[in-house]
Amino acid sequence: MTGQKNSAPKGAGKENLINGQQVNTDSECLVRFLDAVKNASERVRVDVKTYRGNTYIDIRVWYVDAGGEYHPSSKGIMVKPTLAPELLRGIALAAQSFDPKEVN
Repeated sequence: MTGQKNSAPKGAGKENLINGQQVNTDSECLVRFLDAVKNASERVRVDVKTYRGNTYIDIRVWYVDAGGEYHPSSKGIMVKPTLAPELLRGIALAAQSFDPKEVN
């Protein structure tokens, strides 16, 4: 190991203010697996991204601005792919824990 830091991906260092919070957007989307409508102004997207040379799964809410463009919000989670099976088990258990007829 040389002790050198990995170079940041294209667009690194780019930060945005979203709802008054600083959100780091210096990651690169490799593949989008899901783009689902959450409501009239938000979508949920599942992407595989690289950040500082590492690959992650990013599950995030995107919001639409006044111009009609979508932007990532701070609402989400970015995890290493090795955590995906455990998260899927948790989501499946949560989905089984209620009666779908009672959900609005």
